[in-house]
Amino acid sequence: MVPEHTAYIETLAHVNCGACDGYWGLSDITKAGLTDRDWTCPHCGTENRIGEFVEE
Repeated sequence: MVPEHTAYIETLAHVNCGACDGYWGLSDITKAGLTDRDWTCPHCGTENRIGEFVEE
């Protein structure tokens, strides 16, 4: 018999730039890991913090 499959749960954050509205993703990160630091947009280079968390 073949062994059962293995599944890994991943936390993924979708970030939209406030300047250019460019979109990028960050994986394996917690909400706490997103706060209290600046992030640089890979599209336009704008550096800023996460201002709003949308939880749906």
